[in-house]
Amino acid sequence: MSIERSVRRAVLGDEPILRELRLQALREAPVAFGSTYENELARTTADWQRWMSPGVTFILYEPAGAQGMAAGVRHETDPSAVHLMAMWVHPKIRGSGGADELVSAVVAWAESVGAKSVRLKVIQGNDGARHFYERMGFSITGQEEIRQRDGLIEIEMERFVDHPVLE
Repeated sequence: MSIERSVRRAVLGDEPILRELRLQALREAPVAFGSTYENELARTTADWQRWMSPGVTFILYEPAGAQGMAAGVRHETDPSAVHLMAMWVHPKIRGSGGADELVSAVVAWAESVGAKSVRLKVIQGNDGARHFYERMGFSITGQEEIRQRDGLIEIEMERFVDHPVLE
């Protein structure tokens, strides 16, 4: 029996769904993200519209409703790269393939806009996320930076859009 799941691009009108997913993500894994619960709670509908506008946001739906999200935006200094961000899947469906579908959607979008690679940052010590991204074809680039808000080390990972995914 297959899981009734879909991934679709967020559109205007989805702001309440994105807000709720983002707040769930920050409650569940506050150190995994560059923002804070308080910052996201204060966002207005217009803020969420601006959040969607520079790139793409995908929403993962299951029979229980929206259960995950991922966003992609053009890299700020490298036009050949896209940055994967705001990746989160509800803990009760982790391991079911939903996260794979979200990453694949961002990678496909990156390819459609002419990007050659997708980059992301993962907090040092978040081995579960790092292993997931490695399975999805990402490799550690060797670039690290200290996150301003809390001093945690963020490790950059990259995947070329035509890189095959490991099974």
